[in-house]
Amino acid sequence: MWIWTVSFGSVASFKVAEGGVASLSCQYSVKRFGLSRVCWGRSCGTFWCNNILIQTDDHGVISKVSDRYRLTGDVLDGQMDLDIVAVRRTDSGPYCCRVDIDGIFNDKKVIMNLRVVKGESTEIRGPGPGFVSGSDSVRPGLPPQPRSPVLQDSLPSLSLQINVPVLSLSVSLLMVLTSVTLFLNIKAVIPSFSFSFQEPPHIIYEIRMRRPVQENIYTLD
Repeated sequence: MWIWTVSFGSVASFKVAEGGVASLSCQYSVKRFGLSRVCWGRSCGTFWCNNILIQTDDHGVISKVSDRYRLTGDVLDGQMDLDIVAVRRTDSGPYCCRVDIDGIFNDKKVIMNLRVVKGESTEIRGPGPGFVSGSDSVRPGLPPQPRSPVLQDSLPSLSLQINVPVLSLSVSLLMVLTSVTLFLNIKAVIPSFSFSFQEPPHIIYEIRMRRPVQENIYTLD
């Protein structure tokens, strides 16, 4: 039975049959960073792995919670794969491989999501959009085939985001400014418009100089 894994962004997600062997890949450049501390945990914490399963220093493994977790690969080449033997349903969930690199926020991270199912499964599923690499295969119960690691730099990637509150505020301000400008323009036009309907000056002058007409009142005895 073949279980296909698919990498989405910085997360590799795949299924494995219960009772088989799940191999999670993690690699870093020893030539560039030298031998470094590595941890495998159920998630990546702020400074180190959370719920550490196994961890190493530059001399080898220094702790692990169970013999079901084994490190495989060429350590001198930076290959720090984690094998989980006799996987259980409770093993489902995210896993984090973290490589300690000198400097602030320089650690390398590999994040994988494992789902353990009963019987055979051929479903391919990932956590979201953004496919960036090809798929690998794992045969449960046999040594895993070499695979390219999925590494994530700690430096944040650039992405286009739309801030809805800021956009709404900008639109509201634009509408207010447009309304005020329109009101001021209308207010400036109205006086000139009303003045155009006034009588010419010479007619106004004649009306003012015209003598009032006296009324003749007759009294009948």
